[in-house]
Amino acid sequence: VKIVEKKNHFFSRIHVEDIAEILTISLKKFKPGQVFNISDDYPSSNEELARYAAQLINIKAPKKIKPSEIKNIMLKNFYNDSKKVSNNKMKSFFSYNLKFPTFKEGLNAIKNNIS
Repeated sequence: VKIVEKKNHFFSRIHVEDIAEILTISLKKFKPGQVFNISDDYPSSNEELARYAAQLINIKAPKKIKPSEIKNIMLKNFYNDSKKVSNNKMKSFFSYNLKFPTFKEGLNAIKNNIS
């Protein structure tokens, strides 16, 4: 893991268990033609996630690199734009409370081997 240094670059994530729950609910309650952003409540930077994960398992924070140093073209393209979305429509329409509202709850669950 490397910390990609890019100012104001955020992206949304979601835990796989929340995805599964939302998809299950959507099989019973859906509206044709609707699009929902399936994401958690906390878009964050690569650096924030990596630093939190390192702190959680008591290791040194990963090395920082610039986007120009990324070798993989797909990964390099990922850092072209910020990918911050709102999940309000998803939570409201499906009446769903996320089990893992941020990456922190997800990483803590992994560390503590709970779900």
